[in-house]
Amino acid sequence: MNNRRINHTGLLYRIYERYGIRTYSIGFKQSNGKWAFRYSCPVIDKASILALRSKAINETALLQSNVRPSGVTKELIEAWLKWQNSLPLNNLNRRANSTLSENKREADNLIKAFGHMDPNSIEKEHLYGYLDSCVVANRPSKGNKEISLFQVILEYGIRIGRVSTNPANGLRKNKTVVSRRYVTDDEIDLALEMGRKAGGSRHIVALALKTAWLCLRRSVEIRGVERTAVTEAGIIWQDGKSKSKAPILMQWTPELKETINEVLALKRNKDAGTQYLFGNLSGAVYSKGGWKSILKDLMSDCAEEAKKRGIQFEQFSLQDCRPKGVSDKLESGQTDTQDATGHTNERMIRKVYDRRQLKKATPVK
Repeated sequence: MNNRRINHTGLLYRIYERYGIRTYSIGFKQSNGKWAFRYSCPVIDKASILALRSKAINETALLQSNVRPSGVTKELIEAWLKWQNSLPLNNLNRRANSTLSENKREADNLIKAFGHMDPNSIEKEHLYGYLDSCVVANRPSKGNKEISLFQVILEYGIRIGRVSTNPANGLRKNKTVVSRRYVTDDEIDLALEMGRKAGGSRHIVALALKTAWLCLRRSVEIRGVERTAVTEAGIIWQDGKSKSKAPILMQWTPELKETINEVLALKRNKDAGTQYLFGNLSGAVYSKGGWKSILKDLMSDCAEEAKKRGIQFEQFSLQDCRPKGVSDKLESGQTDTQDATGHTNERMIRKVYDRRQLKKATPVK
């Protein structure tokens, strides 16, 4: 049995070094007594000793994250993903499952670009090159998100002793155009009409779109809300991004009450569970892919019907409904928009969600 060392040597637990007459060696011994790795060099070569010491510490940090090290960035990225997935669901450091699913796709692109490199050799110029290539590929916004994720992963590398500095700090991201898409009341009404006509999953999705608008909710909050959130006073919403924020009670209005009653009255498959308010016909929460497929069908129905009627219709998504709700509340002069969204300040509301086509003001005198 290996006991924890008593004298502090500056090395992580289970790293052992030996200064022999001719040879210096250092390695990591596993709990089973076997060496995970062991390196050596001439004992008189002080520069090599320092390099091997640093290498041993870095590789041990990855081993303790259940990653077999070879010194490349791919393993650091995988270590961060494993760490996130290992955290309890109620841990404040753990990201939402929907966020982690998106992060996994973003991480795959980062691995393609930087996976072969030593993370300590990555410099700002490499990151700017990545951002520039995303502009050329017509995906500047997505590139920004991927680099933001990389910044978090590199910071994790510093935390576990694998990375010395974070080159992503202070990086200037690509300039992007903020969407100004404003969904009209007529477009919401047509989506609901066509959803009712089609029935089943499209009816569920249509009612979800309207609820997202009325309650100013994110897509992950709509898809994951449970029936137990429906109370006599209204619907209780949990923030989809922060576990520490207080829940929001969206009080009943006649229109919201009518919409939710319609959702609750929808027939599901026989013996289907009823945990999720906007769950699929089997009672389970919709996956992103499943949701997008049904929404695409619903939007196609709306576009075809709009063409027949000779009216304007632009396809929209669940993400467009929250900005509509914010814009409509601001337009009507309501003062609880910040409480309704759960944002701690108005900056995000004004910058991202305010899609009013005409802003009104009065003169000084």
